[in-house]
Amino acid sequence: MLEPMIQPSSIAQKPIRALVVDDRDDVALSLALLLRKLGYSVQVAHYAQEALAKGAALRPDVVFLDIGLPDSSGYDVCKEMRDSDWGINSYIVALTGRNEAADMIRCAHTGFDRHVAKPMEYSTLQEILGTVQVRAF
Repeated sequence: MLEPMIQPSSIAQKPIRALVVDDRDDVALSLALLLRKLGYSVQVAHYAQEALAKGAALRPDVVFLDIGLPDSSGYDVCKEMRDSDWGINSYIVALTGRNEAADMIRCAHTGFDRHVAKPMEYSTLQEILGTVQVRAF
């Protein structure tokens, strides 16, 4: 007797965890809302220390990190995340208004996985989430 095949939709998957860090409420909350609608577990932070504390608690699979935070540079926050036990494996995306070649190089040297200029295109978000989902499973 053949056993029934398991349908992919019936396999339990762990929820993907995302941390959105931006000092602008409209940017942070709109991205968080979209991620929640896509089924992600999301936390939002507006300051560097808040981001590090929430990151430690959430242990995010993906971090969307603004470079221009009011209390610290996103570059410094990324370095601290990479030095933590939880951030070393997170996919960290730099969200920035700076889109020069030097900014992209600095992001890569700092430890970001991806540099994205604001406003982020939905197709870019889909690509990032696809990469995160493959890495998470």
